[in-house]
Amino acid sequence: MSTPLAASRPPLLIVGAGAVGAYMAGHLAAAGEPVVVLEPWEPNRDAIRAQDLRIDEPSGRLEVRLNLIDTVEEIASVAPGLVVLCTKLADAPAIVERIETAYRGPYLVTLNALADLDLAEQLGVDRVMGCIVTGLFANLVEPGLVRRHRRRLDGGAPTFRLGETGGPAGPRLRALATVLGQVDRAEVVDDLPAARWTKMVFNCMTSPLSALHRRPIRDLFLDPDLRAEMMRVGLEVAAAAGAAGMGLDTLCGVPGATWLAAARQEARALATLEAGLVRYGAALDPGATSGMAQDLARGRRTEVLLINGALVEKAARLGLAAPANAALVAALEAAVPA
Repeated sequence: MSTPLAASRPPLLIVGAGAVGAYMAGHLAAAGEPVVVLEPWEPNRDAIRAQDLRIDEPSGRLEVRLNLIDTVEEIASVAPGLVVLCTKLADAPAIVERIETAYRGPYLVTLNALADLDLAEQLGVDRVMGCIVTGLFANLVEPGLVRRHRRRLDGGAPTFRLGETGGPAGPRLRALATVLGQVDRAEVVDDLPAARWTKMVFNCMTSPLSALHRRPIRDLFLDPDLRAEMMRVGLEVAAAAGAAGMGLDTLCGVPGATWLAAARQEARALATLEAGLVRYGAALDPGATSGMAQDLARGRRTEVLLINGALVEKAARLGLAAPANAALVAALEAAVPA
């Protein structure tokens, strides 16, 4: 049941009911928060309407009725206090353009790469906040059904890291972190660009390799050959971050400074990083795969061009080569029939 405080707030509009959007919407709705979902994919929308949203996770199954709308034109009647963007990365520019014709409000962007920073350049930093989602390990296994491998609120690293696209976090971010803390652990960060680049390292080195080799993410950390390939990819991203003057946060239990030193090929840092990756991998669920792996298994194009490809372009502008990332782009783009 909604608390009086929750009931008095304008609703959150979650755009996209894939793994991230549906998981957030389901747990927020179950907690009594006012949530409306715009799901462009009709099969998923129809399944949720027919059977409710179903979330399977280690603690059991959650079944929850969601308030769904079908079109962008309905957003104005909802009058959301915040638009939470959870679409596919490739779909985001077009759907934001359509939303802007119907309703102009603030955004929270959960997408990969540097999507929140890019949107802030377009709409202004006052209208765009970022939410970095790490370690969710959830899949949309069929329309209307999300499966998560990691336990909620397990005391590990925060799943949601929220920041302003311009400057340190303020009261609106802290209030939002409290709301999202009902879904899983959430924290605010004062340096969103550094946090974004850190997530870029993780995305570039795990998601495409899980797809290309058709292996769970855990295998990338524990298999020596896969780990070596993963490190080559990730360290190209870290090198680009360093060249851009960006710091990195702790990633996979390894301090950001160690990642940057390893990207400079410092032997001690490389050894420390590899040992840390093995420890991190040992704690991962053996069945967790990446979003790109799920897309490839369904015969869909992955987001590799928008994530690893964007990194290759950014590295080139910084005077760096990123051959491992470029090879992943070529391999995954070739893996799906035109």
